[in-house]
Amino acid sequence: MPVRPIPFFASFSALALCALAASTVRAQEGLDLGASSFQFLKLSLSPRATALGGAGAALAAGVGEAEVNPAAGAFGVKGDQGGSALTVGQEYPPREFGTSASHVSWNLPWDRRRVMLHARYLGFDDIPGFDDDNNATTAYKAHTLKLQAGLAGHDFGFDWGGSAAYARNNIADASYSAYLANAGLRRDLLLGLSAGASVTNLTLWASQTRETGETVEPPLILQAGLGYVRRLSPGSRVAVALDARRVADEDVVFPVGAEYQVFEALFIRAGYPVGDPDNGIALGFGLQWSRFGFNYAYKRHETLSGGHGWTLEIRDL
Repeated sequence: MPVRPIPFFASFSALALCALAASTVRAQEGLDLGASSFQFLKLSLSPRATALGGAGAALAAGVGEAEVNPAAGAFGVKGDQGGSALTVGQEYPPREFGTSASHVSWNLPWDRRRVMLHARYLGFDDIPGFDDDNNATTAYKAHTLKLQAGLAGHDFGFDWGGSAAYARNNIADASYSAYLANAGLRRDLLLGLSAGASVTNLTLWASQTRETGETVEPPLILQAGLGYVRRLSPGSRVAVALDARRVADEDVVFPVGAEYQVFEALFIRAGYPVGDPDNGIALGFGLQWSRFGFNYAYKRHETLSGGHGWTLEIRDL
């Protein structure tokens, strides 16, 4: 049975609906139990990419953006080897769902490579339950966890990265797991141009839900794009990104975004996912001081309240 596309940021709502349906095995919004599992994995955890409307496959750099393009984890392998980098963050989906997602990423040098470690968690507490007669029952909890590890490097002019991941959904009696692979490439071209491409959530194996016997796979994401960076004056520059992004069986979306850097420390960002009927304009900013970086993004949704998130990065630990 085909799964109806679930909008970006509303992916959290799909998980909530699935949790509400777990006791009765009934469909919610046309989705069977388990059909909406893992849909939150469509959500980018990079406030920079979010603020660029979802674009950034060619501009991704640093441990915090390895979920956009694993090649971003190659930060530090060209020239100065650099130390390790740690990113922690929080995502707040539309307030209607009363939950948040936490994540942490760690990148450290290993010879001429970088080791990438990442974990993300989403949890719901006190979800109302219902019996077969639609009567309220005891509330219960649900959570989703993803753990991954990989390598990144720079060879033959390309930044590259790849990782393996384990994801698990626990929702009442519908618990399921999957093993995934992620890979990406990025290359600087001439005249400030760059190109990048990535595949994430490629399913290597997926289990079945205990209640329905349905095999559940996370949404495969294919993304490719171009970036352009131009220096304007000492300490300032402008960057533009244009991507094509395909999530599972959804229509292709063309995220476009721009970033303006000033004083070497302040980044102002805006973006829009062209062709996406559910998500709207995104805005964000970043601050960089010494070894510390802070990024924030807000994304508008056409029918729900907006979602937002932040990350704090510490480099050269």
